[in-house]
Amino acid sequence: MWCTCVDWRTKRPILSRITAHLSVIALAIGALVFGSMGISVPRAVVGSSIPVGAGGPGDRNVPAALAEPALEAELPPTVTPSLDPDTISRQPLPHTIFPDRVRTDIITYVVEDGDTVFGIAAKFGLAPETIMWSNREVIKDAPWLIQPGLELFILPVDGIYHTVLAQETVASIAAEYDVDPDILYNEWNDLREGIPLREGQLLIVPNARGEEVAWTPPPAQSSPGSSGYSYGVCSGVAVTGPGANGWFTLPTGSSRVSGWYFRDPRNPTHIGLDYACRLGDPIYAADNGVVTISGWNGGYGILVEVNHGNGYITRYAHFTETAVGCGASVYQGQLLGYCGSTGYSTGPHLHF
Repeated sequence: MWCTCVDWRTKRPILSRITAHLSVIALAIGALVFGSMGISVPRAVVGSSIPVGAGGPGDRNVPAALAEPALEAELPPTVTPSLDPDTISRQPLPHTIFPDRVRTDIITYVVEDGDTVFGIAAKFGLAPETIMWSNREVIKDAPWLIQPGLELFILPVDGIYHTVLAQETVASIAAEYDVDPDILYNEWNDLREGIPLREGQLLIVPNARGEEVAWTPPPAQSSPGSSGYSYGVCSGVAVTGPGANGWFTLPTGSSRVSGWYFRDPRNPTHIGLDYACRLGDPIYAADNGVVTISGWNGGYGILVEVNHGNGYITRYAHFTETAVGCGASVYQGQLLGYCGSTGYSTGPHLHF
């Protein structure tokens, strides 16, 4: 009988090569699929090599890329969150944090409505005494008198801002404040050994202390007498009180006039200035004196009147509420009451 017989022993080398090639291709495809799914492929699998010539004796046709697949190097590095509840995963911070820098210059601060010496000091991290000792010519040892618009020196450190007088030296200034003379040779003072100080020169004396600060106004001296007024809500009020400074400050936090001026041509009988203010804004005494009217007074509405004892009287009309009573001694800048629209008024303002 005729038959066709295949000797499989002669085909074994060919089948071995085909099987080896298919195995390498399958491994490569599997590594790519697992990598795209974020599954780590063990190095023992990915890095396994197929010996050259595994397909049979004399086989030199297996490509090196297939014999040594370098798929692991192509996979992107991954960060695997810890599943351990006792472990805190460190997260990347994209922002750079810079520490606060120490201020090294002297600045000028303009007092705003509602400011106090204590509040300003806290804003700049200084002792309130430093604000006082550095601004004696402006505050005049009376912290209760600061008003909007005043310009204050703000030092970078606690201490005193000293104005050099004639014939003063580094040694004499240091002795005055009981500090080491070397402390004046600092980064803020333009001082050099052997060069005399200039009269009027300003020097920072760090950690120096001045005279004790009185934070409350002194009690006013009063004496029996009469205000001499036959109208208003006060009677028999003494006019002797703290001496007037002789100059007036703004009774409001703004110099803006919202209505009539003093003897305005549009209304010649208007004796006063109508300052702009909002309902409830604080109104302050323009100078030291004694309250001679505090209450309702006809077209003025709620009125406060202050006799300054030097021939001047100031009136503050249309209050919504007063903060002082009859006979009270008041100081320049002291709260008298609050802006309103009582009496003959068409809207909140201060008739001064």
